[in-house]
Amino acid sequence: MTADTGTGAVPGTPARPRRRGVWILLAAVTAVLMVAPIGFRVAAHAFRRTTTETTPYHLAIKDVRLDMGDARVTVGAGPEGEGRVHKRLTWAPTKPTVNESLVDGVLYITFRCNSTVRIYGGLECGGDIDVRVPRAARVSAVSESGQINVRGLTGDLDLRTGSGEIAVADARGRLRLRANSGTVRGTGIAASKTQAEVGSGELNLRYAEPPDIVDAAVGSGSARIIVPPGSHYRLVGPMPSHLGQAVVDDRSTRVISLRGGSGRTYLDYRDE
Repeated sequence: MTADTGTGAVPGTPARPRRRGVWILLAAVTAVLMVAPIGFRVAAHAFRRTTTETTPYHLAIKDVRLDMGDARVTVGAGPEGEGRVHKRLTWAPTKPTVNESLVDGVLYITFRCNSTVRIYGGLECGGDIDVRVPRAARVSAVSESGQINVRGLTGDLDLRTGSGEIAVADARGRLRLRANSGTVRGTGIAASKTQAEVGSGELNLRYAEPPDIVDAAVGSGSARIIVPPGSHYRLVGPMPSHLGQAVVDDRSTRVISLRGGSGRTYLDYRDE
């Protein structure tokens, strides 16, 4: 009979070095995964650069057309017959590109990040752009995931974002507002006509003066419209989840359509 000379473990022998090695490897990998993002952010802060620049325009501006990517843009009222663009850019390691031009009374501004990857949590590219134009200027703006803020203009506004934010205050011109997935907010609105749509997110419109037509829709999310006390409207489409009954008058020439998919819709003179 031949003795068994296999390599099986002998009873009573301590050891599981292989398993211990696996645990050590897992601990090392976990440490790297936890520390690496912190290191990247520290590096981003260390190498991040910032510049500011202001461009004055001493010609009439009647239209503003913005393509903002991931930047934050604010448009407000300035003196008649002139304009101003103030830019604050941050980057690490590649500077973003801003192009602007004034052609036949139309101010064009585009913002683009030149980094191909994002490893610093968004710290590698940023833009904060402030635009001042005459109060009656019309504004068309589009962003990917940035913020669009417009305040105090009487011209028409056409604002769109992919997954960012749109905020409008004290607007008097016609409004077209759209967010695929994001937020649309309006305060102090005196626009006669509003078209607003949010795919998924939040829609919140608050009127300082009674609108003639409001066409608003949200796919998944919440929609809220607050109208001035004492104003009355004919409702078109489904009833909101919450409806202040005093708002409704089927004989009114003013019309509101508020449609919601999954989520709550609200129409009244005031918040609950």
